[in-house]
Amino acid sequence: MTRKLSRIAAALALACAACAAGYSIRGEEVRQTPPLSIPAETVAAPAAGAVRVLYSLDRKQNDKEIIALIDGAKNRIYFAIYTFTLSDIADALVAAKKRGVDVRGLMDSGQSSDSYGAPITAKLLAAGIPLEVEKHPTGSGIMHIKMIVTDQAYALGSYNWTSSATTINDEILEIGTDPTLRQTYENILKKLFAAYQGSNATAHAVAPVSIGTIHYTDAPAHISDTASVQGTLVEAYTSKSGTVFLDFCQSYKTCPFSGVIFADDVKAFGGLSSLSGKQVTLTGKITSYQGQAEIVLTDPSQLTY
Repeated sequence: MTRKLSRIAAALALACAACAAGYSIRGEEVRQTPPLSIPAETVAAPAAGAVRVLYSLDRKQNDKEIIALIDGAKNRIYFAIYTFTLSDIADALVAAKKRGVDVRGLMDSGQSSDSYGAPITAKLLAAGIPLEVEKHPTGSGIMHIKMIVTDQAYALGSYNWTSSATTINDEILEIGTDPTLRQTYENILKKLFAAYQGSNATAHAVAPVSIGTIHYTDAPAHISDTASVQGTLVEAYTSKSGTVFLDFCQSYKTCPFSGVIFADDVKAFGGLSSLSGKQVTLTGKITSYQGQAEIVLTDPSQLTY
């Protein structure tokens, strides 16, 4: 074998050995990085030191993933959430508080006090869970974090705790147990709790004064007011997501007002279809959505007939 061929053969042998078992460069061992392994999705925290990344519409159960972390917490649960309307997550937090877990939260001042978020805020406050709200020195900016940290794990991503984020929207939720990351995220939440201390959600949860009873056609003139809105219900329409719309006109597109019951709360209201053709009264804060007035119902006491 010629000297040139010998060198080529030796180089090939070295390369093969490096591929199979790693090789030494200047005395340091270098090994190939193993391929990324993504474990199967289950409703539980990943193994110690691991991470899982979930796409919302694969299973449509990100709320259950959050609840699993809450139920598994032993000492503390800290969370920051921009939009929070899911009663099942709120119930899990309340249950954790009752079993002695330290539960604390941070919420956006606007989202936590509007007609969608206020019932959740009230439920958490009633359970004795401390809630702070953002208060930026400049007077602008929002608290846009969506994260929960327990003594066991963390979860964060684009996922808000809402029905639409769970079943309709494209969302990402990362769940992990890496000790360093978990502690880093906990430290961030502690920093924000300290920064916003004293700007708690209690002031935002004070029951508003009702302006009284009005006809549904007058509702657009009372956006942001709390009122009892009356009218004859034409239809209780259930959307594909399970949300029920209480329509007072044959065409909802041109109707000045409607009632909304999100999927998570529908079961509490019973047989809504039987109310078609009846005079009903919806009580709550009147808000505006895409130019039309509406009241979001979260409790059966808001609907009378």
